[in-house]
This record gives sequence, C-alpha cells and structure tokens, in this order.
Amino acid sequence: MDVRERNYCEPMTPTGIEKVEKGTLNYFDLEVWSNLNTGTVEQYFEEKNRVEGFERSRFVWKRIVIGLVIGTMFAIITQYVGLKVGLAISGGWYIMALIGMAFRWHPSEINIASSATNAATYVGTGFIFTFPAMYLLMGKDEYALGVDADGNVIRIINSVPPEILFLAFILSIMTGMLGVLYFIILRRIWLVEDPLHIPGWEPSLQLVDIANDRWSAGTEGDSEQAKKSIRLVGIWITITMIFTFLRDFPVNAGKSVFYSFFGGEEMTEVYSSAGDIQQPLSSSTYTMVGFGLIPIQLGIGWFMRFKVALLVNIGTFFTWFIIVPLAVTANIPAFDTMAGTFYPVIDDPIPAWKAYVDVARPMAVGAILGGGITALIKMAPTFKSAAGDLLGSGGGDGENSMSSEYVRGMGWYEWPASHIKFMAILTLITTVVLFTTIGGFPLIASLVFAAILVATTFFLGAIAVKVMGETGTEPVSGTSFIVMLALVLLFVAMGLEPSQVAIMALLGTTLFAGAISMSGDIILDFKTGLYIGNRPYHLVKAVTVAIPFGAAMAIIGAVVFGQLLADGTLDLLAPQANAFASITRALVGGESLGMMMSFLAIGLAIGVVSEITTGMGTAFGLGMYFPLALMLPMILGGLIRDIWEKRTLEPWVESLGDDPEKEKKRTLKVLDTYMIATGLIIGEALMGTIYAFYSMLS
Repeated sequence: MDVRERNYCEPMTPTGIEKVEKGTLNYFDLEVWSNLNTGTVEQYFEEKNRVEGFERSRFVWKRIVIGLVIGTMFAIITQYVGLKVGLAISGGWYIMALIGMAFRWHPSEINIASSATNAATYVGTGFIFTFPAMYLLMGKDEYALGVDADGNVIRIINSVPPEILFLAFILSIMTGMLGVLYFIILRRIWLVEDPLHIPGWEPSLQLVDIANDRWSAGTEGDSEQAKKSIRLVGIWITITMIFTFLRDFPVNAGKSVFYSFFGGEEMTEVYSSAGDIQQPLSSSTYTMVGFGLIPIQLGIGWFMRFKVALLVNIGTFFTWFIIVPLAVTANIPAFDTMAGTFYPVIDDPIPAWKAYVDVARPMAVGAILGGGITALIKMAPTFKSAAGDLLGSGGGDGENSMSSEYVRGMGWYEWPASHIKFMAILTLITTVVLFTTIGGFPLIASLVFAAILVATTFFLGAIAVKVMGETGTEPVSGTSFIVMLALVLLFVAMGLEPSQVAIMALLGTTLFAGAISMSGDIILDFKTGLYIGNRPYHLVKAVTVAIPFGAAMAIIGAVVFGQLLADGTLDLLAPQANAFASITRALVGGESLGMMMSFLAIGLAIGVVSEITTGMGTAFGLGMYFPLALMLPMILGGLIRDIWEKRTLEPWVESLGDDPEKEKKRTLKVLDTYMIATGLIIGEALMGTIYAFYSMLS
C-alpha cells in the first residue's frame, strides 16, 4: 500500500499525542491551538465529527436567513470596494460573528450562518473584476476600435443585450455551486490528511472560540465585548458615511462640500473630483504625485499591515517613478482614438497621465498576465498532484473513503460526491443550450465555451485554492486572465464577430472567477467547521441556499456600476475590468494594436521576472495599474497599524504578565481595531453605493 506524501503537516506536542491516543481531546481545548495542521488532530476530529457532529452541528433556518441577508447586502458593498481599489474585501463575516456572540449562538450556528454570508457575497466576484468590462468596451472611447469614414466611433460592443444578463444570472448560480461541489473531493485530502495552513485563517477560529465561551458560560464580559464591537463598527460606519457624503455628493452648485472647501474651480489642479489631493496638473509632466482621501484604503492597509501593503505597492512606485518618466522622456507616441492618429505624448495637456494610460496600463496588464502564467508554470508539480488528487480521490469503499458520505442510521455527513458529475454535466448542457437558443451564439463556439468553463473551473480552481492554502491569497485575477486569454484566442481563431468574442469571453471569465471564489470560500468554512464539530453537509447546504440571492444582487450591481463607469458618472478605477477591456481590445484589433501589443509584451516580461524573483508577479502587475494617490493611503493604514502594535498593543499585553487569558484579551483588542477598519470599508462603500444609485436615478 502506497503512503501519501505529506507536505504541510506540523509535528504534534507530547500532550497532544497523549490526548489523541486516549480520546480526551475536545473541541476548543487549549491543546488544540498547539496542534493545528498536524494532520493527526484533523483526522481525530474528522472521526469525532462523524459521530458527534450529527448532534453538535446545528442548521437553524432563521440564523441562515440572517446570514443570507447580511451577505446579500455585502454583495453590493464588496462590488463597490472591488471597483474602487481592485480588491474584494468584505467585513460580513466579522459582523455575523459579532451578532452570534451578542445573541449567544452556538459556535456551529455561527460557522454555518457565516458560510451563507460569504457565499452570497463572493459568488459575485466575477461581476466585480470582469463583467463591467463589457460596459467599458461599449462606452469608453479609449477602448474603441477607431472611427469610420463618417466620424462615427467603432465600438467592439454596441450594447449588452438583456438576455446576456439572464444567462449570467443562471450560469453564475450553476458554476458557483459547481465550484463548491468540486472542493468536496479535496476536503479530506487538503484539510484532514495533509492540511493546508491558509495563512491568516487563525483569527476566524479565535472568534468562534470566543463565541463558544460566550455560549457555554454566558459571561457578562463576553457579552459586553460583543456589544462594544458592534457599537464600534456602527460608529465608524456612520463617521465614514458622513465623510464620504461631504467628499462626493453634489450639494453646492453641483459640487461637493470638500470641493468647495478646497477652493472650487480655483483649486481643481490640486483637488480632483475623485477626492484626491494631488500635484498641480500644470506640473504633471513626468509623474503625478497625490494622496487620496479614501477610508477604504486605510482600512485595507490596516488588515494588510505595512510590509504586505508596501510589497503590493512596489509595482505602483515602478509605474510612477520609472515607467511614466521614461515614457515622457522618450516622447512615446500617444494614440487619439477619436482622430485615429498618433501624437507626441509631451504635447498632451497632462503628459504624465497620458503616458500612464497609453503605456503603463498596457504594461501592467502584460505584467499581470506574465506573473499569472509564470506562477502556473511554477505550480506545475502542484498541478500534477492536484490532478492526481482530483482524479484519484473518489474511489474506495472503506469506512474512511470518500464514498462514505452517508452514515448509516444517522444521515448525510458529507454532501454526496456523486452530485459533482451530475452538476458538471448539467452545467455543460445548460450552457450550450442557453447560449445557442437564448444568446444566439454558434453551436460549436458554445460547446467550446462550455467545455473550457467546466474544465478550468475544475483544474485551475484546484490550483487557485491550493495557492490560497499555501499563501493566504487566492489568485482569482491571475487565473481569470488565463481563462479569458484562452477564450479570446480560440474565438478569434474560429472567426467570430468581435462583439461575440468579447461578450462570450468576458462572460465566461466572469463565471469562472465566481466559481473559484466559491471554492476558496468553502475551504475556509470547512476548515473552521472541522475544529468545532460541524458537518460538511450543513456547510454546503447553507452555501448553496445563499448563492442565488448573491448572484441576483451581483447582477444588479454590475449593471448599475458598469453603466455609470462607462459614461463617466462614477469615477472608480476598476483596475481588473479596465485590464480585461484592454486585453480584449488589443486582441480583436484596432489601429493601435501593434503599439499596445508591444507594451503588453514588455509588461509580460516584467511579470515573468517579478514572479521569478519575488513570487508576487501578479500582485506587482496589479500594483503597476494603480494611480499613486490611490495606493498611498493603503501604505499609511499599514504603517499606522505597525506603530500601534509596537507602541501600544505589545506593551499592554506584556503588562498582563502570566494572565491565562492573555492571548484571548490580545485577540479582542485586535478585534476592536478590525471593527474600526471594517467600519471605514463599509461606510465608504455604503455611501458610494447610495451615490451610484442616486446618480443613475438623477
């Protein structure tokens, strides 16, 4: 019998070994914290859960509904955040944990309800990163193919048909569920036998541990802490919403209060309508320095810490202090889409910005592609083992095999793995039928589309989740670019019209991104559930119930935000959407195709080198895409956290001496700051969303 190689297991403590051998290790024991990711403890709890989980795991519909409502709200909030800064950050899980703590929910109820929250939020990931690109191609002149003899703008997409929205809704539900079901196969391998660590996951278990103390003992201290955290996030949401209202809403002759405060028309060179304090435009020849008044970025920076925030922004510094100055100095030709002609970039009213748009952004797109492709090549051994896991984990008839989802006399412990094949076939057939009958696309192209969608969700999704388990970050953007590139090249080779190429490729990438995001979401739910006694069946059930509601909200947000981005009403960067629009335009043709492809090739090389040397090629490329004013607040947020921890938190923890609850108190102290950071993110996103709907209605 072959022995599986174990790459991630940590050594056990002597006490942990003793408790496992005697069967006395219980949920939330202190010894559990010393033996996370040992493999032995995970297998011990797996067998324990198969017996005790049927009583311990609690699926309560009213809890699920609360989680679903919060997740649906955060679906639109997270869309705004993603379009604003390029990162899908949601505080919904924290809110659910606090609600559970405040009302003394059982830990299993918090875990299951939170699964519904996250599913409703993250199923729309593709609608953040990809779907708005259709509207950008439809409305932005910079993504046009040129002008005809009569001076009319030739666009790749002239409209987004309503039937496309219907297809996106139905298929996002199906592929989202497929992404969840796929990971059922790998749960036992990557969470039980050889558990992925998922860096940064531990605070989630700590919160549930605190909630367990509150549930089992009902101490007033825990109740007050939960109430304090909820009050804190509410206060900072309110403060941030007021700030955002003053910054954005047109209340004074069509201008915001902040705009008027900074001098109105006289100060437009140093304060932009996007809320940036910037270098005067008249002097923005070789670069453009600024600082955005962006609470979201401060909050994200706090979560990231200074080192990670700085690493993410190295690409931004590379763009604004190397690429842009070099492009202007070399007087790179700039392209005027409307006129269909080239002109020296130095002749532009704002040379630095034009160099950024025409030179740096295509290079950034290439760097994202180069980093993503190189990362996948580096992951070839992982791909091989993942493929083996996927293809070889379904067999066996033993008690511990993957075929033992059903426990005799008790019910389903796992969700039936047999549903995976059924769902894959159903998704394949439904996609082909809907695309040919409702979408009006060619049959062969629809078959190719469906096959690539199902296959990439299966294999690239496994790789993306494994990368997440090793690094703490799921490479949704990187793998999505690979899928999108493959679809575009195939459809162009098949001779499809540019509009068909763009719509099918962007829709396919949207569905793929949502599917692998669900795989990344469920691994976190499964990992927490393993240590607290939940049945995977209940977690999958909560997720599948929430997916349709999140998908519906994601569609609404995508339409509203996409249209407002296209007509310029909403001033959001939307880095991934713009990047996908750039690639589509470059690949389907246009007068500037040669120049753009050159910059893409240079960026591709940059991405390859940065991935080889730093292991963060995709992050480097994404950083290259951002304006400096957007990223500096993120660095500041990380710096403030590091200073706070060094000068305030650590001395306070040391003053506790040998207090047995030292680590718990430290966690609660950090949790308070998370609530403030979450309030900054939610507050700006809420008011931004209100402003977006207000703009559309007005």
